[in-house]
Amino acid sequence: MATVYLATDQRLDREVAVKVIHPHLANNPGFQEKFVLEAKTAARLSHPNLVNVFDQGTDGQTTYLVMEYVSGITLRDALSEYGPLPAVRALEMLAQILSGLSAAHSAGILHRDLKPENVLLADDGRVKLGDFGLARAITEHTSGSDLVGTIAYLSPELVTRGLADARSDVYAAGILLFELLTGKQPFEGEQAVQIAYQHANSTVPAPSNLAPATPPAVDKLVAWATSKLPSDRPNDAGEMLGKVNLLITDLKSGKGDKTSVMDFEINKTELTSTANATEIIRHGETQAILSPNSEVEYIFDSSSTQVLQPLSVKSQGLDVTLGQHRVGLKLLVASFLVVILGSGLGWWFGSGPGALAAIPNLTSRTVTAAEGQLSLLEPHITLVNENSLTVSQGLVIRTEPAAGSYIAKGTDLKLFVSLGPKMVSAPNLLNLNVAEATAKLLSAGFKLGAVNSWFDIHPIGQIYDYLGADGTPIPEGTSIDLNVSLGSIPVVSGIDQAIAVTAIEATGLKISSIQEEFSDTVTPGKAIGLVPQTKPLGSGGSVKLLVSKGPNVVIMPKVIGETVLAAKALLEGVGLTVIVNTDQIQSNWGIVKVKRSSEAAGAKLKAGDSVTVSTK
Repeated sequence: MATVYLATDQRLDREVAVKVIHPHLANNPGFQEKFVLEAKTAARLSHPNLVNVFDQGTDGQTTYLVMEYVSGITLRDALSEYGPLPAVRALEMLAQILSGLSAAHSAGILHRDLKPENVLLADDGRVKLGDFGLARAITEHTSGSDLVGTIAYLSPELVTRGLADARSDVYAAGILLFELLTGKQPFEGEQAVQIAYQHANSTVPAPSNLAPATPPAVDKLVAWATSKLPSDRPNDAGEMLGKVNLLITDLKSGKGDKTSVMDFEINKTELTSTANATEIIRHGETQAILSPNSEVEYIFDSSSTQVLQPLSVKSQGLDVTLGQHRVGLKLLVASFLVVILGSGLGWWFGSGPGALAAIPNLTSRTVTAAEGQLSLLEPHITLVNENSLTVSQGLVIRTEPAAGSYIAKGTDLKLFVSLGPKMVSAPNLLNLNVAEATAKLLSAGFKLGAVNSWFDIHPIGQIYDYLGADGTPIPEGTSIDLNVSLGSIPVVSGIDQAIAVTAIEATGLKISSIQEEFSDTVTPGKAIGLVPQTKPLGSGGSVKLLVSKGPNVVIMPKVIGETVLAAKALLEGVGLTVIVNTDQIQSNWGIVKVKRSSEAAGAKLKAGDSVTVSTK
C-alpha cells in the first residue's frame, strides 16, 4: 500500500524512513484510514526492539509516515543468505523479537503479521520489529471481515474463525522459531488454502526432525507456542519471553540437552530416595545426586535403574568417601582439571588467540573504513573486485565469511569491492512490439521500465526509441523505458473544420486553438493541418488547428497617371508594400504624378509583395 524512501530530517540532521501511500490509493478512504491507523498504533509504542514512529501527516495529495531508519537487512534476507541458526542463537534472536512484541501486547496492541520480512537486523546488532500495518487493539477477541497476515504464520483460530488475541501472535512467534532453527516453514503447499488447512488441522512438527541438533527442550517450546488450542499456549509474548530467557541460560550452562526449565524431569522410580535432589554431577557412566543440604548422596549407574549405595558428604567439603568405586577421588581430580582447563580456555577464547568475534556488516563502506572496523580481528584481508548493481564503485559489497559469522583472530577474510555495474549494450528493440521487446529485454538481463506511447511516423504499436538505442553501453540490469508509436498525427488537410475537430478529438488529442491562414491550395473554411503544442505528442496532448482563409492573391491596380499619394494609398489598401522612386520632395507627392510602376496593372501578387512607383 505504500513506498518507503530513505530521507534526511533537515531540522534534526538525521536519516529517517518516509513511508508514502501509493497515489492510486490516496483517494480511497479505507486505505487512508488504515494508513493513519498504523501511524497512531505504532506511535503508542516506544521500545528498543520496535521501529519508532516520529511523525505522520498529509502534504497536498501525499499522505506519509516518518519512521526510524534502520540500516541493515531483514531477517528473511539473513535466513536466505546464511541459513538456519543454532538453537541458542535462534532463541537469542527470538528473545529480542518477543521483547518488542511484549511491549506491544502490554500496550494492548496485536501485531498480526509477525514474519521474518517484518524483523529488521540493524548493522549495529539491534533487532527491530516493524510494520504494524495490520495491527489492531486487543479486545477479548479481535476479528475482521477477512484473513490478515501472511498465511504461513496464521494461527488455527484465525484460519477457522477469523478471531485473534495475543496468543495468535505467540503462535506466529512459534512458527518463526521453527523457521530460525530449520530454515523452512513447517507447512508448505502450492496454494494458500493448502497451507491454511494444515495450520487448522495439523500439529507443527518438532524442529529436530529437520535439525537434529535441536535440544528436546526447544522442541517442547515450539510445541507449546504452536499448540492448536490458544488456551494451551503462553498467554502473551511476555510469558513466552520469560521461558525463552530461562531456556537460553539453561542451554548456555550445558544442561539444556538433559535438563531445563522446559524439560526437568527426574525418573521417580529410579531415584525414590532422592526426591529432593537438586544437582546432578556426571562422571563417565556414574552419576551422583546431591541432596539440598549436601549431607547425603546416592549414586546410580546410568545404564540401569539400580541405586548402588549411599555415600557421605561433608557439607561444602571435598572429603568424600565413595566406598569401592572411589568416585570421590575421581570427582576431585575432575573438578581440579575443570578449574585449571577452564582458566586456560577462558584466556584462550576470551582475550587470547582463539577469541571469536562476529564480522560486522560492511556493505557500502569504503575499504579503509572496513579495515578499521575489522582491526580488532586482525584478519588477513584479500581484496576481490566484482561488479555490483546496488553498491557504488569503490565500496564494499560483502565479505567472505559473511557478515555475522564468528571468526578467530588472524583468519583469512575476503573483501569484495564494487567495480560498479557492468556496462553492456542493450539489445536491438527497434520495430518490435512491447511483448517482443519485453521478452528480449528480460533474456538479456535488463528490466522493463516505463512504456510511453507517442505519435510518430512509425507504424502504430512499434518501438521507435529506447535507452541504449544508439548503441551506447548502459549498466547491466537497467530498467529500460520504451517509446511506442501511436502512428502518424491525424491528417485533416482539406476536411471541413467541423469534421476535422471531431476526428482530432476522437484520437484523444485536445485542440488548444483554431487559427485561420491563407492557403493557395486549400479551399476557405477547410483544415490546412495540425501544429503540435506539446513534444513529444501523446494521447491527451494539445494541437493547434489551422483553417484556410483561401488564396493570398492581390490584383495589381492601375496607378500610372495617379499622384504619388493616391497611388500609395491604393496599393497599401490591397495589402501591397509601396516603394517610391522620385526626386520630388514629399510635400509635392500630392501634385506630382506616377509615370512608371514595377508591376503592370492586373498582375496577380501576394499580400505583402513590394511594388515600386516612379515619378521620373
